[in-house]
Amino acid sequence: MRFVSVLWCAILPVCLVGAPKKLEDIEKDIHTNKQKLEEKAKEERKISSRLSSLGNTINARKKQISSLRAQIVFLQKSISQNQSQSQSQEKKLGSLRATLQALESEKSAIQAYIANIIIKDLSFSLVLDKQSAVSPDDVMLEEAFDLLTKQSQSKILALSDKQKKITDQIGLITHNINEITTLIGTQQNKKEQLQKMINEQNLLNDKLQAELNDYNQKLIQITKEREGLDSILQNLNIIKADRQKELERQRQALLAAQKAQKEKEERQAKENAAAPTQQQSQKDNLNIVQVANSYKNVSVIKYTGAKTIAPLEYYTIEQNFGPYFDPVYNLKVFNESITLLSKVPNAVVYNILDGKVVYAKEAPVLKKVVIVEHSNETYTIYSQLDKIAPTVKPGFVVKKGYTIGRVSQRLGLEITQKDKHIDPIEVIAKSK
Repeated sequence: MRFVSVLWCAILPVCLVGAPKKLEDIEKDIHTNKQKLEEKAKEERKISSRLSSLGNTINARKKQISSLRAQIVFLQKSISQNQSQSQSQEKKLGSLRATLQALESEKSAIQAYIANIIIKDLSFSLVLDKQSAVSPDDVMLEEAFDLLTKQSQSKILALSDKQKKITDQIGLITHNINEITTLIGTQQNKKEQLQKMINEQNLLNDKLQAELNDYNQKLIQITKEREGLDSILQNLNIIKADRQKELERQRQALLAAQKAQKEKEERQAKENAAAPTQQQSQKDNLNIVQVANSYKNVSVIKYTGAKTIAPLEYYTIEQNFGPYFDPVYNLKVFNESITLLSKVPNAVVYNILDGKVVYAKEAPVLKKVVIVEHSNETYTIYSQLDKIAPTVKPGFVVKKGYTIGRVSQRLGLEITQKDKHIDPIEVIAKSK
């Protein structure tokens, strides 16, 4: 029985010491995902604010376009009215010109008639002057000629005055027509300018709408990532709770076994079991605090090792590592990874360092993901994979240069070491 007691006392600390390491890993994952959730929530709030601002801008543009369209409708009515007025004036002008032409013809006929009378009068006077005696009939005829001449002259003067008035009226109407025509031309130019502005506003509105759609897509993507992280966090919490229950069951089983021993040995066994349990509990709390603090102060570490191979042979860098201000979203973003753009389709993805696969499956938004653990607590994360090699599974040991999958276009690469991020560009070789 003493041998059994000693055996249980030896097993108990081993079980309790070995278990917290897994709990510590779970706590690390929980804190890591919580931090990522907080970052995603902040980014989501910023983008939501930006979306609201863009929506207000688009609404203002739409109101401006509506105002411009109302101005164009008003100008169109004004132009139509002026065109009708101009047509009426031109019709009246045509009538006056016809009247003027008739009057001028009549005036010319009267002047010719008067000239004929004057010639006849002069001829008659010359005849009378040559004769020695003038008969009463000749005197009466001469008087008739004088009266007719005066009447013709009076009629000519009246016609000339009427003609002048008509000419002045025609000039005024012509001036009005010119002014209306000029106004119509000005309004037409303004209408064309306003239409051009509307076209520009429509293009700008389309651009803003496209940007709004892009922001919506990004917000949807962030929401999906956040939902995935929520799911992972929930699963981790469940694993943690189950693991704690399992440890508690083991502890209770050990205590129950010790109760079968002698009273003295049982008391001693309980004391021996309680002490390491309390110490281990304190150690767990300390580890949790340390992990929480380390993830609150996530930093970047400089890579000092030798360059290794790149995961792609032919590539360009689409997105760099580190903080930057997004020129479109005007947000400060920290890229924990880099994005490589393959120059060839269906490109082979190579493992860049010797290690062991710890994760290899499809993840929400990130497509297929492979995580390789290396020495010195270093991890490489390959995301956006289209295919994973059939042999690449958790626990599989991979050498540098081993084919882990393929990508059709983009590959994400992230490197961490002891909870710190490393710029992958410092690690991998340049493209061929």
